[in-house]
Amino acid sequence: MKIGMLSQWYDPETGPAALPGVYAREFVRQGHEVSVLTGFPTYPEGKLYPGYSMRVREQEFGPSHTVTRVPVFPSHSRSSVGRVLNYTSFSLSATLLAGRPMKNVDALWVYNSPVTVALPMLWHSSLGKTPIFLHVQDLWPDSLIESGMFTDGRVADFTSRLISSLVRLTERRSAVVGVISESVRDLILERHPGIEPAKIKYVPNPTNEDLFRPSRLIRQEFGIELPDDETRVMYAGAIGDVQGLETLLHTAFELRQRDDIKFVLVGDGIRKRDLEIKSEEMGLKNIDFVGRVPQSEIPILMAQCHIHLVSLATSPFLRYTTPSKIPSLLASEVPIVAQIDGDGRRMIERSGAGIVATPGDPVALAAAVLSLAERTSSERLAMAKRGRSFYEENLSAEAASSKIVSSIMEGSGS
Repeated sequence: MKIGMLSQWYDPETGPAALPGVYAREFVRQGHEVSVLTGFPTYPEGKLYPGYSMRVREQEFGPSHTVTRVPVFPSHSRSSVGRVLNYTSFSLSATLLAGRPMKNVDALWVYNSPVTVALPMLWHSSLGKTPIFLHVQDLWPDSLIESGMFTDGRVADFTSRLISSLVRLTERRSAVVGVISESVRDLILERHPGIEPAKIKYVPNPTNEDLFRPSRLIRQEFGIELPDDETRVMYAGAIGDVQGLETLLHTAFELRQRDDIKFVLVGDGIRKRDLEIKSEEMGLKNIDFVGRVPQSEIPILMAQCHIHLVSLATSPFLRYTTPSKIPSLLASEVPIVAQIDGDGRRMIERSGAGIVATPGDPVALAAAVLSLAERTSSERLAMAKRGRSFYEENLSAEAASSKIVSSIMEGSGS
């Protein structure tokens, strides 16, 4: 099968933006031919990556894949104007400047975030004549409103209604609508009762398996030994509003008398400096802000820590979210502590790899950290192995890509 892939994000971008590349490599590994239409890489800092020059169009060729890049307005800040320009610039350039990278493809896989990808999706599929697998990554318009991009109620209401109409259009034109969180299926059916239930498929995202592999193997490879006299709890990822990491500061305060428990925050984002200032004001000595590091170094840092944190803020909207961090941690075979609700909570609990606390409750999170810290290394390893097994059976790139292909064939009547 020749698969067209449409995504604003692609390699060498990191974090959730790396997922389209994971799928592309797996499609090729399974014997498919792939043609990718994407933007020039700017995520997550909103700056063009070294080695690239923004131009009208650029193509990269491989043995079984082609990547066509089109220009985007680089921005990833709190600025609503900058974010809108970023999203719409890709939408327009992918429609008007891309040429015909999707010519003769058998199906189109679409990374559905941001929602503005709808325009090139409809254009390159001839309004859905080419079968589309619409892989829903974020709830729109919820994610836009939740991010605080629009503070004016009238603007937010108009934007919400406009985006909702666009979402319904893309879902109608798609052969398959893939969801990465189970409860999103029910939400889509509730909001859009006209959609056929059979076309909605649960296909959770994998992680970059070349990068995230069992931490015990990385420790063996690099001669890393975990200290016996302290327990390191690590958070690695974006540090923004939705992560709810202020709770972690209060958790660290609750555990300030435990000299054997240390917290490590790796990453950057719009709330990092605020949290650093508050940590200083609270006099916290048991938390270290490492800052942004290359993604290739994350697994080595992970291998130096005992427990790994998943964190989301308290919000009804976030109950429908399954952070990409969860598959990465499960694949890394590490014990997990989390403050999260909804689908993410259920995934961790089903995996048997961690302990979950209610978001926004520092006392509950402190209790969960203590529970894991006081277990033996063999008990934590058993939890970690359960998580890895769960990943291989339910979340791997092979399983997800195979389900996408079979769903396309079923949905298109092939």
